[in-house]
Amino acid sequence: MKSRTPIRLFLTGTCAPCALLATGALAQSLPEAPPEPENVGSIVVTGSRIARPDYEANSPIVSIGNEALEDSGRLTVEKALSQMPQFTGAFGESNGGSTSTGLNGGQAYASLRGLGAKRTLLLVDGRRLQPSNPDGSVDLNTIPEALIESVEVITGGASTTYGSDATAGVVNFRLKRSFDGIEMHGQIGTSDYKDGESYRIGAVAGSEFADGRGSAVMSFDYTKRSRAYQYNRDYYRYRSTVAGLATIPQGTALFGSNLPSIDAVNDVFQGTYGTPALTGNAAGQYTGWMGFNTDQSLFTNVGVPVYNFRDGDSDEAYLVTTSPTNQQLNFGYTGGSIQSDLDRYSFYGKLNYELTDSIRAFADFSMTDYTSVGRANPTLASNVYGLSVPVSNPFISSEFASILASRPDPEADFTFYKAFNILGPRYQRYHYNVWQGTAGLAGDVGVKDWTWEVYGALSKAKFENEQTGGASASALRDLLYSPSGGSDLCEGGFNPFGNLTPSQDCIDFISRRTLNTNTLKQRTVEGSMQGGLFEMPAGQVRFAVGADYRYNAYTFEPDNQLSQADGTSDILGYSVLRSASGSVSTKEFFAELFVPILRDLPAIQEFNLDLGYRYSDYSSVGGVHTYKADFDWRVIDNVRLRGGYNRAIRAPSVGELYAPVSTGSVGIGTPSPSNTNGDPCDVRSSYRQGAAGDDVRDLCLAQGVPASIIDSYQLGTAQVFALTGGNPDLQEEKADTLSFGAVLTSPFVSPMLSNMSLSFDWYQIKMKEAIGPLSIAQGIQFCFNSGGNNPNFDPQNYYCSLIERSSDSGVPVNPVQPLLNLGTFNVKGIDVQFDWNFGLDTIFGGDPGEIAINVAGSYLDTFSIQALPGAPTYDYAGSIGTGIESGAGTAHPRWKSVSAFTWSKDGYSLGLRWRHISSMIASNRVVSPTSTTRGVSAYDVFDLNARAQLPAETELRIGITNLFNRHPPQVGDSEGNYDAQNYDVIGRYFNASITKRF
Repeated sequence: MKSRTPIRLFLTGTCAPCALLATGALAQSLPEAPPEPENVGSIVVTGSRIARPDYEANSPIVSIGNEALEDSGRLTVEKALSQMPQFTGAFGESNGGSTSTGLNGGQAYASLRGLGAKRTLLLVDGRRLQPSNPDGSVDLNTIPEALIESVEVITGGASTTYGSDATAGVVNFRLKRSFDGIEMHGQIGTSDYKDGESYRIGAVAGSEFADGRGSAVMSFDYTKRSRAYQYNRDYYRYRSTVAGLATIPQGTALFGSNLPSIDAVNDVFQGTYGTPALTGNAAGQYTGWMGFNTDQSLFTNVGVPVYNFRDGDSDEAYLVTTSPTNQQLNFGYTGGSIQSDLDRYSFYGKLNYELTDSIRAFADFSMTDYTSVGRANPTLASNVYGLSVPVSNPFISSEFASILASRPDPEADFTFYKAFNILGPRYQRYHYNVWQGTAGLAGDVGVKDWTWEVYGALSKAKFENEQTGGASASALRDLLYSPSGGSDLCEGGFNPFGNLTPSQDCIDFISRRTLNTNTLKQRTVEGSMQGGLFEMPAGQVRFAVGADYRYNAYTFEPDNQLSQADGTSDILGYSVLRSASGSVSTKEFFAELFVPILRDLPAIQEFNLDLGYRYSDYSSVGGVHTYKADFDWRVIDNVRLRGGYNRAIRAPSVGELYAPVSTGSVGIGTPSPSNTNGDPCDVRSSYRQGAAGDDVRDLCLAQGVPASIIDSYQLGTAQVFALTGGNPDLQEEKADTLSFGAVLTSPFVSPMLSNMSLSFDWYQIKMKEAIGPLSIAQGIQFCFNSGGNNPNFDPQNYYCSLIERSSDSGVPVNPVQPLLNLGTFNVKGIDVQFDWNFGLDTIFGGDPGEIAINVAGSYLDTFSIQALPGAPTYDYAGSIGTGIESGAGTAHPRWKSVSAFTWSKDGYSLGLRWRHISSMIASNRVVSPTSTTRGVSAYDVFDLNARAQLPAETELRIGITNLFNRHPPQVGDSEGNYDAQNYDVIGRYFNASITKRF
């Protein structure tokens, strides 16, 4: 049997769920650095600045071993963390997550409790890292994974200890403190769909020198991950019914309020094509749109019927019809990726040297360079990016010309939508280079056991975002308005009507490449001192004090084509961007005091307090205060209680203060009588068809939807292009965290039952004045009285003021997502973990090995969001579809758990892991209980992993994730919509790795 020491250490340092610890807790691993001597002196745990012997953390801490990370079978640590119950999905390997500024392609973040990566502070050995995003969040790709010894996670505020950004919690990566020898490792993996291949090779080398006074270690790691595609998976191949406008390669024409006569339309459709007669509005006008077949003939859609559609005979057609009254978009052949590719090189080096018996010098340097490429659908000219075409275009057919001539203003241009498949998919290439250097001194003060440390750190992150597949609006305008149809500009000219492929010369004339650059810099200086003060009857009072200075700067330079002098963009397919820059400096002082209160009393073996305070002076928001009071109460040997209160803050980041105003595509859903998605003015929406339909119609008219099309208006897209930017007037967020937990160890002495433990923690995180954009999807819904937010349907309502519409077409034009101190969040739940390991000899005799059973779960009681002060508060616990911000995760299951069953013997182990996410309702039903938007069913996935200790200090590991290839549940009513952040969209995945030590 193994020693109970690892179990005891786990219990004293852990009480919230450790979802992955189980899979590697008892597995044998390769010999690492020589074990440290038993008398390791005082130690520091995450969440405190005070070092002392036998430290037991007051805050809920999860400790994840390196073996557990390896057993996840993933190349990046992000995927392992996201499976833990207290984390929600964030941008990572399953989702490129590109935004308007192209910052998240291939990056991986950790989001604790669904409160966002920017509220989860990432550290390495207790020190801050270079932010990888202007919002202050850190990319997990920059962590030197080969040297990770363990990962410690604190749920809840820790700003007193570490400063801003630790409002949701802290993830501290502890690296191996010493390493002697050389270790090489390799890993390969592939999906069951023959894509998404992964490769990783690396080496770690370390040694002591100068008669043991110095030590050095360095690591190199190369990771390559290939793209995984939607079209390889049957659950992504589908046809979606479209009752309104479709953006197709053949092109579609819209008439806005300048409607043609129904007689002219019937002359073409009934007289020339032989279709049934169409019905117009009361004014005798045609209110629908017209599409072009590949042969340039016309097809139409009025309400639901489709007439004269001639394409779509093959499975690869973009638009198909299943009957004369139904048309569908075919997503079966699209080339969208569900996993971006990644090429990553990383280097880390660390040096320690004892200058004297009481002074130690240390330095480390890390550099990560990686490239990721994301793939998206071809450029669409639609909505606010629709093209204008003159009636003089020589490629307009005689049939279509006769329809155009029947409009009240026959010479006016018409709006044209088109999917530019001729340019191929849009690719976004992200190249990141992040480096950080730290150097400092540490030593003994010479008073009691007091120690001191001073260090400085310099770091920089530079991102380049190359975009291809975009189309030049000015080039298209020149072609469309050319009297020759563009033949004077490129070979053969450009005929936009029908799915025709122009010459390569014309494709090159239209196509554009853009390049955007982001630069982030951080400078840090910190000094601290800690030690014992004096003895009290219950023990020694200990302290820590320190001060630091931090400087963060941000510069963003977009491509000139995306940021023209007049404030517009020439590129269709990518966002309008603006240049920006800014900096924030911070001066801080902190102090912490450990006070033993009682000891050796009935029901109180010991009772201790940990008190802390930090004052921070920001150049942006001024002075702020954070503080904490935690307790640790050992009742008896087998019962320990702990908890406390923390006040945390998060100052606005340089990006939130100074990011440029830019556009980004935001989904609002497809309207339906059964849900609250889409544009409420759309005649298909539940708003127009509900009891308040007349009030909704009047509000739409007041906003600018033309009266001539109000009763036929359809947005025709599930997205709008919203404006978002920085706000220099932002103030700090505030968070209050309460926690109470218990750790219970087995009181039994029998070998089978002695190694059992149960731990639980109750937590509550209340945030106010949270910084974030008001979701335009919610803003649109709230404007039209969803949740009772505008009962009088007042056009001057705050939410309505965020929406501007085209006076010609009625579509929303660049609605605003303001960045404000507007949110109030309340997250509350319970974490539970049960651990049990025993030798099978207690049952069968002999030496059949050991069994470890670990169950970690989290119950979410409350996840409430108040979008604005005074606005209604909605509790989204148990729902999916709404997050506090983009990238924070929209899944809030009541239960999330990971259970592991591991057998091990003589260097071999076999483990089965069960991951569970409970069912959830759609978040629309939280705001509108009558909504019928579908939720998601419970999700259960099983993983298999095995290890074998081979001769010559070699270890082999193999694993299968998603053993039974469980498909992700569909989110909402739209087919093909899956939450890649929380569910496995890749499918069954095989991996194998080998490690050799010299």
